[in-house]
Amino acid sequence: MNVADRKITARAPFDTKKLDRLMQEAGLDALVVTSRHNVQYLLGGYRFFFFDAMEAIGVSRYLPVYVYQGGRPENALYIGN
Repeated sequence: MNVADRKITARAPFDTKKLDRLMQEAGLDALVVTSRHNVQYLLGGYRFFFFDAMEAIGVSRYLPVYVYQGGRPENALYIGN
């Protein structure tokens, strides 16, 4: 079974059309989100242990990153270091 041929059918847990409009008005092509509160919102309220403490990145601290390309929600990227 070739999993690369699968289509992504899930939709983003936020209003992508509104975000795209706001980004266009601000002249933004992409967002790189590192605030834990905002990452949590963009993931649809997803909670994991790293959301228990809302501090900035540092030695031995976890920083989630969410990347959104305007008009291309299928290219969204989530990284947890």
